[in-house]
Amino acid sequence: MTERLWFLVVSVLSMSIFHVRGADLPAVIDRPITGGGPTQVSVGIWIVDISNIDSAQQTFTAEVAVVLLWKDSRLAHTGNGVVRYSLDQIWHPRAVIVNEGNSVTRKFPDMAEVEPDGRVIYRQRYAGAFTQPLRLRSFPFDRQTFRLQFVAVRYRPNEVQFVPDQDWIDNGLKQAGGIAPSITLPDWTIENWNTKSLSYALAPGFEYSGYAFEFKAARDVQHYILKVILPLVLIVIMSWAGFWIDPVNANSQISVAVTSMLTLIAYRYAVDTQVPRLPYMTRIDLFFLVSTLLVFFSLIEVLVTTILDNNQQTERAKKIDRYCRVMFPAIFAITSIAIFAHPRG
Repeated sequence: MTERLWFLVVSVLSMSIFHVRGADLPAVIDRPITGGGPTQVSVGIWIVDISNIDSAQQTFTAEVAVVLLWKDSRLAHTGNGVVRYSLDQIWHPRAVIVNEGNSVTRKFPDMAEVEPDGRVIYRQRYAGAFTQPLRLRSFPFDRQTFRLQFVAVRYRPNEVQFVPDQDWIDNGLKQAGGIAPSITLPDWTIENWNTKSLSYALAPGFEYSGYAFEFKAARDVQHYILKVILPLVLIVIMSWAGFWIDPVNANSQISVAVTSMLTLIAYRYAVDTQVPRLPYMTRIDLFFLVSTLLVFFSLIEVLVTTILDNNQQTERAKKIDRYCRVMFPAIFAITSIAIFAHPRG
């Protein structure tokens, strides 16, 4: 009988504590409202490193440090130091990076520090690949804008407002952000960056408060000039050697033309992994197409002059060769200028 009585008392006390906690929880989880306006969340973003930009996968790999700060007077305390809370114990803006990939990891635990006056500071460090749609029509002579898009899940712009952290600005970091000068990105040049409040539209009529860090980068083209474009130019020029061989030596002409064609096909497969697969033509695709057509027509020209020579029209075959010595380089030069001369996209 005594055991049953104790069990009943413990059960009642447990239920009472549960109900008390349940009654207190919404007061902390609800958004802090000051003056009837949106809750202001200060943001500081520092790009620690950008290690890779994958044009084929349309991603960039980076390590990003983020600091969020907001005021919640309900959490003010009388201590001298900070009090740490798990994010699921207090209100927070539910900020996520919408374009983070599956490989992104968080280096710090999801904890917030609360100062005596109720200021809440949340720090996090993200590392991994972030998705970014790229416009690659000018590839490899392109310039791209990359974005980290933060969104306050479930909060509209009139409920949560992201602003640059004034403390960062006062300490010399304009717009409360920046990129480390020693990033390891090998084949791109960072030109500029900026931060801005940017709402995120999940769907028509569903717009959420957001904040974006953007940086603009230009691709370094030396690699593509030396390892893709220059060898391709040499293959095309090699196919013109048949124009200087006497049509009487038909075997030599055909050998040069066929060898050039096979070399071009093999080279195309070799560099295919360096060129993104897209449903539209890029500059490098157009250059490959023009080069392939010129090499192919060089082979056709050799066959024509060989047939003429076999039909005792050697002088006519030589005349065609002389015309092609000028015409093919001229066409190649004009089309190359047309493809690569206009500014970066």
